[in-house]
Order: sequence, then structure tokens, then C-alpha cells
Amino acid sequence: MKQTLWKAFNSFSRKERQGILVLLLLIGVCVATPALWERCFPPSIEVYSSDSILLAEVAEFRNALLPRGKVFPGDDSSSIHIRRFTFDPNTIGATEWMALGLNKRVTGHILRYIEKGGRFRRNEDLQKIYGLSADLYSELQPFIRIKGQQHVRDTSWRNAQRKEYPYYGRKITELEVNTADSAQWESLPGIGPVLAARIVRFRERLGGFYSIRQIGETYGLADSTFNKIQPYLQLRKVSLKKLDLNLTDEKSLAQHPYIRYKLARLIVLYRSNHGPFDRPEGLLGIPLVDDSIYRKIEHYIKTENSPL
Repeated sequence: MKQTLWKAFNSFSRKERQGILVLLLLIGVCVATPALWERCFPPSIEVYSSDSILLAEVAEFRNALLPRGKVFPGDDSSSIHIRRFTFDPNTIGATEWMALGLNKRVTGHILRYIEKGGRFRRNEDLQKIYGLSADLYSELQPFIRIKGQQHVRDTSWRNAQRKEYPYYGRKITELEVNTADSAQWESLPGIGPVLAARIVRFRERLGGFYSIRQIGETYGLADSTFNKIQPYLQLRKVSLKKLDLNLTDEKSLAQHPYIRYKLARLIVLYRSNHGPFDRPEGLLGIPLVDDSIYRKIEHYIKTENSPL
């Protein structure tokens, strides 16, 4: 057999034999290359589990949610974890101020004010600090606890008539933010039909306001306009519409302004992987949801076994 093949091989001309050898060499290289490549460069096998999809969604949502250059609280790259806690502005130090979200410059102003004998006697005194934005003050105001300050709940409104304020020759009546209709909102300075409709629609999508400062989040409502109308706003009736984390579908969750589509998808994906939520605090099990985000959403969520 070998002699027959050799005789047949010799029957070709010299150039033909060389061509056959080159062709056999190329075939060998083509056959051996994949095996050598896998040996030198082992393939990385990605396992697309539901948890990996969840983490990918978290990363995408976090990047879309935060302003450019801001570190998300809890990231490895963050040296200060921004959070909310009760505090006395007269006693806390630089670390606590920065944990509340103040930058080094504003923190320095406060500490120098304290060192020179200054003192915060009322919550509103914090607004006098140069560089502290009105938005940040509104977020911090519910957490301020000044030692010696009495926090007395005013119930005189129950027996008093509604106050009226003069505005360019006409009187403006205080309004209840959770029941006022568009016409009542239009009676406020700087609020036209478009903004009035947006405020009412935003309130309906939220499920009611639990804080007056939420009105400032209305799309198109300038801070200057909100500051102008704030004295006329009252929050006496709080009856919030809540979403059940276990029974509400992704589309309905996504319609809430504080949840939106990304987080709604994560909630549904998380409960499909880990089962139903035992209580609303279970939302903190999602990597995206830290304490500050949860405190904003907690007013509008419940589980089947939790109190309304």
C-alpha cells in the first residue's frame, strides 16, 4: 500500500509534488490552529444567570439616574456615604455634615460659624449659611433636631379660618395640597394653567403628597416660583395610595414617578428570583436601593401582609 502511494506520488512532476506537499502543510495548519488557539487563549464562558442580568440592570439604572461626576452613595469609589439621619447642627462635625451631602466649602462655612460663637437656634437659621442650596435644606429640614428647641404641633388651624394673603391687589387663600384642584393652584402667584395641571397630574401619579417640598419636584416648576408659593401651601390631610410590591405588575410600578421603568423591572426580576417580599423593607435587598432612595419610596409601597 505504501509502495503504491509512493509510486503514485513519484508519478507527478517535481513542481506537482511540491504543490501537494504545500497543500498538505496548509491543511495541517488549518486543522491544528483552533486547538492551539484554545490552548493559548482559553475562551471566557459567561453565565447569564438572572442575578447577572439584575446586576447589569442595576449598573445601567445607576448611571442613568445620577448626575455626571456624582458618586453614588455606597460605591467603592465613595469615601463618604451620603445618608439621612437626625442631627443637631450645633454639635455635629465635618464628617457628619459631608455625610448629609454638604461639600467641603459649605461645611467649612458652618464650622467657622460655630467656632466664632455662632449658634443655630431654629431650623430656618441653617438657610443663612452661604452656599447651602434651598433644595438640600428642604431635604435636611425634617431631620434637624436642635437641643432645647420645643417641637410643638400647631393645631389651632382646626378652629381658625383659613388665612388670606394680599398679592398685587387681590387676596390669596391658603390651599390644601392634596385636595386642591387646578383652579385653586392657578390662584397662586406664578402658577398658570399648564403648571397647575402638571402639579395635579404629578400628585395623582405619586398617589398623594406626604411633604410640601415634593411639589417643588414638579416638572417645569422653577425654584423661585416654588419659594414664592410655599407660604400658601398647607398639608393637613395625608392619605397616600400605595402599591403592593408583590401584586403590582411591572407596567403599573413603572408609572410611579419615584420608581420608573428601570427600577420596576428590577423589582419584578428580584421577586421572581427570591420570592415575594415579606415586608416593604425587603426592597433594600435590591443593590440599587440604598437607605436614602428607600426613604423616598417607602411612603408609597406595601406588601400584602403589611399595614396600609
